[in-house]
Amino acid sequence: MKKLAAIILSLAMILSLAACGGDTPASSGASGEAAAWPKGNIEIIVPFKAGGAMDLSARLTATYLKKYLGVEVSVNNVEGGANWVGYHQILSAKGDGYTLGFANYPGQVGGYLDPSKKDNVKGVTYRDFTNIANIVHDPGIIVVKEDSPYKTLNDLLDAVKAGTKVTISTGGAKGSDDDTLVRLIGRAIGVTDKDLIPGGNENDAEAKNLLLNGEVDAQACNVSNYFKTYESTGQTDSIRVLAVFDANKQELMPNAPIIDELGIEELKGLYSSSDRGLVATGKLDAAVLAKIVEALKKTEADPDFQKDAKEQGMGIHMLFGDDFTKFIDGVETSFKELKIFE
Repeated sequence: MKKLAAIILSLAMILSLAACGGDTPASSGASGEAAAWPKGNIEIIVPFKAGGAMDLSARLTATYLKKYLGVEVSVNNVEGGANWVGYHQILSAKGDGYTLGFANYPGQVGGYLDPSKKDNVKGVTYRDFTNIANIVHDPGIIVVKEDSPYKTLNDLLDAVKAGTKVTISTGGAKGSDDDTLVRLIGRAIGVTDKDLIPGGNENDAEAKNLLLNGEVDAQACNVSNYFKTYESTGQTDSIRVLAVFDANKQELMPNAPIIDELGIEELKGLYSSSDRGLVATGKLDAAVLAKIVEALKKTEADPDFQKDAKEQGMGIHMLFGDDFTKFIDGVETSFKELKIFE
């Protein structure tokens, strides 16, 4: 257990990297075409269906890239292949910057490490992309229905330890942040996934319906899934937030307890989040990359963007350059150390 706790603490430290900005990539012999970029419209490929958190994050980013780059920026939702149809379209694009993409973490990394998805992934890793910037940091939460017998996270965990099988719906299969959070909690308290059972559901909407219909005991999701009615009523769709798995109190859920406040020694420092960022083909021109980073930094400082992000429940946590690369590498390393897919 001590070794596991050390690994979990390492995971927590990796996934809570401070957004220190990184260095803007230098141009390496920019062509005349790159120097004049952008001249035409830009497309952002989102490998998820429209309407979800990824899609909303991409659309908000597109709005402000349009503002600071001066051209139309559209979003194209490309579903299929456990998200890898879209990822492959991003990779196969030209390096001229007119096709970009959105990726999520740990989902993308879990996707290519999961042996069951190898036919979709075709040997790709995060290293094959130009990883431009992380943009959104959306902490994980565990929620129950308001009338649940589990009033606290301790109540739920005590029940599992006592032999009660508890099912937690998740907005994603093995390798998603929700699923990984449930598995990490189980490992930390010494139970298996046959006792604390991750739901492996296809999406957040399905996971939410299962909870509200009383078909599962709890749901693992993110702050953005429930922030709106929580902000106005203190509860969310008749649910109770048992814990936020982040080091910091959340402005969007100010009264929800963060995990380190709960006195659960096995879970101290266990943080989880869905992070979403802008990526491109590995062939992206360095001069174009520098211009995109410049526009994103202006976006980050824009009060209107900050206001819009808050209204959509998006925690902004921008990472550029080496900082973003180290973050993704940390996600990959943690998956491998924790043997999530074994």
